[in-house]
Order: sequence, then C-alpha cells, then structure tokens
Amino acid sequence: MLDRLALRTAFWGLLALVSGGTVLVSAGMLTLPSFVAAAPFLSALSLLIAVAGWRLLHRELLRRMQDDSVLEARVRRLQDAMQGSMDAMVLLRTVRDREGEIVDFEITDANARAAALLYRHSTQMPGLRLRRDLTPFGDSLFQRYSEAVTFMAPVAEDTRVHRRFLKASWVRHQATPTSDGLAVTLHDISAQKREELRLRKASLTDDLTRLHNRRGFMSLAEQQLRLARRQGKDAVVMYVDMNGFKELNDTYGHGVGDRALIEVARLLRSTVRDCDVVARLGGDEFTVLALDADGYGARAIQKRIEEQLSILNATGTLPTQIGLTIGHTRVRPSDPASINELLARADQLLYARKRRRALTVAVGNAKPMRAPRRTPRNIPTVPIPADVAAVAIAAARTLPSPITTVNIPTLPPALSMERGVTSSA
Repeated sequence: MLDRLALRTAFWGLLALVSGGTVLVSAGMLTLPSFVAAAPFLSALSLLIAVAGWRLLHRELLRRMQDDSVLEARVRRLQDAMQGSMDAMVLLRTVRDREGEIVDFEITDANARAAALLYRHSTQMPGLRLRRDLTPFGDSLFQRYSEAVTFMAPVAEDTRVHRRFLKASWVRHQATPTSDGLAVTLHDISAQKREELRLRKASLTDDLTRLHNRRGFMSLAEQQLRLARRQGKDAVVMYVDMNGFKELNDTYGHGVGDRALIEVARLLRSTVRDCDVVARLGGDEFTVLALDADGYGARAIQKRIEEQLSILNATGTLPTQIGLTIGHTRVRPSDPASINELLARADQLLYARKRRRALTVAVGNAKPMRAPRRTPRNIPTVPIPADVAAVAIAAARTLPSPITTVNIPTLPPALSMERGVTSSA
C-alpha cells in the first residue's frame, strides 16, 4: 500500500502530465485527430484526477484529524498527570536579549502544587519570570538553569530555602532541558530532612540526659579544638565522675540513679558556658570541653561545680548526697594531642585524685594505735653503800642558788635501779 508521499508524487505527476498535454494541444504543438474527439478522453482524465485528488485530500485530512486527536489526548493525559502529581511541576521558557543571551526564564505552565508551593493561584503562574518575580529564590537558580540550557545538562540537587519564599524549608528540584527551556520538578523534602536531623541528633545525643554522647562529643570536640588551635586559644578538657554511683543504684534502685544522672547533667550544663561542650561518655562519667580557658579558668569552673553541687545536696532532691571527682588537663595551641589522648590524660588525673581522696579518708577514719603494754620486769635490788649515798646528798645540797633547793630525804641503804640510779660497784 502506497504511503502518503508516494500518493502525493503520483498525483502531482499525473496532474503535471495532463496540464502539459493540455498546453501542447492548445498551442498546436501536439496534433490530435479532432479536439472534439479528444474531449471525452480529457474529461475522463480530469474527472479521474479530481477524484484521486479529493480522495487523497480526504485521506490526508482524516490522518491529520487522527493525529490531532491523538496529540490532544496525549497532551490531556500529560496535563492530567501534571496536575495530579504530588510534586510541583513547572515549564520554563528562556527569555533572550537581542544578542541571544539568556536574561530570564518565564513560566509557561505549572500545576496546582507548584502554585501552592509559591503561595499563588494556578491562574497567576503563567507569565511569571524567575529573576523578576521570584527573587531572591529565582536569582539563586538562574545561573544553574542557564548553564543547564547552554550545555544541555540536567540539574538535580537538594536546596534549603526560606519559608518566606516557598511553602517548604527543603526542596529537591530537578531541571531537564527542553528545546528552548526547562521542565522543572520540585519535591518538598522538609519532613525527610527533619527526620534525618532527628535521627542524626539521636545518634549524637544521650537519651537520658539530653547531652552529647561519646560520638557526638568526639565529632564536635575535634572541630572546636581545631578552631581553638587555629585562633591560638587555650582549652581545657575536664573529666567528671560520680562518687559511689554503683552503691547508689544498689541501695535506692536504678530510678534514683537515673535521677542523679539527670541532675548532674543539668548541673554541668547550667554551670559552664553555652559555647562549651558537655557530654555524657557513659555510665556515671561526664566530660566538659571548655574553650578559651586555661588552668585558672578550669579551677574556677571546678569551684562553681562544687558550689552548685553543695546547693543540690542541700535541697534534698535526691535521697542521699552525691559527690563528684574532677580531673582536668590544659590544652595549649601547640599541643598536638587528639581528643582521645586528652581524655586519657584527664582520666588519669581524675583517678589520681580519687586515690588521694580515698587515702585521706582512710587515714582520717583509722583509730589511733595504742602503745603495747609492757610487762614490768623483776629487776634484782642492788645495794648502794652508805658512803656513796652520803656523797650524792652532799653534792646535791651544794648546787648554785638559781636552782631551787630541794630537800632530799636520806636514802635508804639500798635503792632499786628502777629509780634511775645505777651502782658503780
């Protein structure tokens, strides 16, 4: 079956042949026996050509009508899909100057979701321009969209926007180049980003105390230490440990232990500055990274912690008093130690302080030791001659006047050595 091109070629060839023959007959260049005799032939041929032309034109019109209906159905389906999409869809047309440079993008069509995302009605969308009517959000996209049209390269990225311009805080937009414009799809991912932020915060935060956990402290402390070293400032890493936490749990239960941890976390958070990093490393161990602080600042922080701890114990919030032991190490800008090494140093100082405190308590609680009772020995009596005793008494009486004269009684003939007098015999 001939296609449309073959039919058109045959029809126009036949029409040209008949027209040429008619011209030749009229000019007398083609001799026929009689024009009257050729008239039926020419009439039949003209009728045949007319019928063939009408048939060909009819088929062409039917085909075009079918193509138009198919195209309209396709456009209608695309419009229905575009309007029913949960994503915002916008068709942009490039606006060029006389030199052919892209100066703006104009919206030619948009669905209801896109209009709602831009705080507008669907009828207000066509005709809006990116740079003229959607600033500053449009200005941030114009350069990337221009490059996409110039190099025919699609754009796909996540962008954070202000809710003053879009009814979303995060959008994932994809721009696909067309013949002279872009097909842009915008998807609101604000809920997804909030969930990602919640999960990330949960992975870096201790559930009980709402402080940073070990992972969160490591990542944040490394950044803060690099910043402090770059600025030439000191820092202090403090290691805080609760005293007798196991005995507290065993005596009053884990509920009271959790309350104690929460109170200590609140105490530490309220004592240090907002720029300092406070974390619970695990169990009853806490740590503080104090920025722009030296040894004096560390002692000041420790003093404030002890004062707040005394106030907490005085309020009776917990059924028993709690104690804290703190070890700290100073970090100078020239100190290349990592955060793990700094924590190990502070931990060593903490346990050294705990050992000294335990030794002090042990010495203070120890009972004074009595000297062992000595059993008196039976020392034999040694007799002293009377002349020796008389000489000793005379010597004692002749002592100088500053010394008070003591009346020494007459010694007996025999003295015991237990009174300090030994025999010379």
